[in-house]
Amino acid sequence: MKATWVLASSCALVLAVAILAVAPAGAAPPRAGGRVYANGVLWGTFGTPTTISGTPEQSLDKLFQFPGTDLIPVGEASPGDRDYNGGRWDVRLVTFTGMEPTQFTSDDEVWYHASLGDLTISDTMGGFVCPLFAL
Repeated sequence: MKATWVLASSCALVLAVAILAVAPAGAAPPRAGGRVYANGVLWGTFGTPTTISGTPEQSLDKLFQFPGTDLIPVGEASPGDRDYNGGRWDVRLVTFTGMEPTQFTSDDEVWYHASLGDLTISDTMGGFVCPLFAL
């Protein structure tokens, strides 16, 4: 009986390790239908009902949204970045003023065009949580 239990436990462990070995780490779950660009990479995401307020600025990453367009939001950080805050976002609205709406893929591009006067960036519009997942 004990030998059967040990064999069954060993088989279960081997099966679990095999499944984990072929599953991509951090892969997007099926409900991650949203998209966010960060650091030149397209990430999957999903919104949560969690809102954030009154937190220190350094505990949130900026998420640039482009109202009135079909452009994908751009985050200033992503998984693997030392300063990534796990999908806790400080939302900023971007308005194009000196150029046609353009899809950016990094916050550096957003800040660069803001410095040229091509767009304006709002103050914080509030915070919320939506984690990023590799596609």
